[in-house]
Amino acid sequence: MITGGTTRPAAPGNGWRNTLLVTWVGVFACTLAVAVSSRTIGRPVWWLGPGSDPAPVVFLAVPVAIVLLPLAAAVRAPRLATRVSLVCSLLLALAGVPDAGDRIAIAVATWTVAGTALLATIAVMVGARQYR
Repeated sequence: MITGGTTRPAAPGNGWRNTLLVTWVGVFACTLAVAVSSRTIGRPVWWLGPGSDPAPVVFLAVPVAIVLLPLAAAVRAPRLATRVSLVCSLLLALAGVPDAGDRIAIAVATWTVAGTALLATIAVMVGARQYR
């Protein structure tokens, strides 16, 4: 029974929270692999820039923050973890857009990683709701 006021979102259980943690650790590893691979083939992602003229550090902070925020949320604020994860997976997909022009393979790799994170987040949201 709700007695006046708003309800707070329920935190996912430990199993679902661990699923989010594992998902975003994997997303971090995959994003790192895409970055290293893109630099190796000579078509670096926009936020790295070429080895001879690297992008500003602020650009590097964008994907790092996108990937680390859901990890921090899962550890520190489990009630917000699924929402943060959902937003960050969409932001990661947007981070691949600048590469779509002349580095489409790199953009597709980024979108694949973001799509996987989005699907895992949706699975956690549905599972946490179903098995409370």
